[in-house]
Amino acid sequence: MRVIASIFVIINLLAVGLQPAYSQKIYAAKGFAKIRLEEHLSREETRDMASEQAKHNAIEAIFGTYVSKDAFVDVKDGAASVTIKGESELKGEWLKTTKEEFREESRRIKDEYGARNEIWIICEVEGKVREITSTVIAYEFLTLNCPDVRCRTTDFNNGESLFLQFRTPVDGYMSIYLVDEQHAYRLLPYQEMPSAYLHNVPVEADREYLFFAAGIQYDYFDKFPYFLVDEIYLDTDKTQEFYKLYVLFSPKPFAKPILENEVEVAGAYTTPKTLRRKNFDVWVQDNRIFNTDFFFKTLNVRVRQ
Repeated sequence: MRVIASIFVIINLLAVGLQPAYSQKIYAAKGFAKIRLEEHLSREETRDMASEQAKHNAIEAIFGTYVSKDAFVDVKDGAASVTIKGESELKGEWLKTTKEEFREESRRIKDEYGARNEIWIICEVEGKVREITSTVIAYEFLTLNCPDVRCRTTDFNNGESLFLQFRTPVDGYMSIYLVDEQHAYRLLPYQEMPSAYLHNVPVEADREYLFFAAGIQYDYFDKFPYFLVDEIYLDTDKTQEFYKLYVLFSPKPFAKPILENEVEVAGAYTTPKTLRRKNFDVWVQDNRIFNTDFFFKTLNVRVRQ
């Protein structure tokens, strides 16, 4: 089966049935960030960086950071020395965005290359934050354009395949969504999976998974034949297009949002089931607020003509 990720399907409803895991204080937060537009970055990428930095600043202002330290042994001329490297980590997490505004600022500068204009993207964000009081599950994933770790990339050419390598330290349940400005496309569970996998798929601790690859070595799920795996091809009719990949995980089962049925395109291709981006954002944020065992990680993906 082939799946193409750039067809738009619209849905108007979202159902989220959640109960609070436990009572934990949630704070209102505001953040600000300013990022210079570089030649190698698009406006979309710069806006995304400014948004993340503004959220980071908002969390740090309320909860602060701690420094995790790693020791490295350096040997020079037969003598050993120990170097301590510190890295700041946030003590809180961003739960929900209630307001986000962007604007641009132009500056005229002069340097050894002459006079030119600089563009700065400014982001002001408001939302809900919470202190981190429990251990985060450190699951890992990579995006690839071939079924080999040496094909690791986040930049894809038009029509290239998408594969995702995944590992988790604990047993649990996961799903994958690819999101653009308007829609969220559910890539996992696969479209032809039976009802047992309606909401998410089970994954085992320490097992390496490669999703969207249809080989017998990737036969992971009971009562679902490997040859029915959805193969993902990323397509765009623009010069370049940006997506955000969401990998959702929980040690406990979680309910999916309401999704639109897939639509046939040109016979061999179908779109994944979708929902509106704003509804998807609300679903993810509400799950994270009310269920401290629900985690998500994101990765920016570019598709070029």
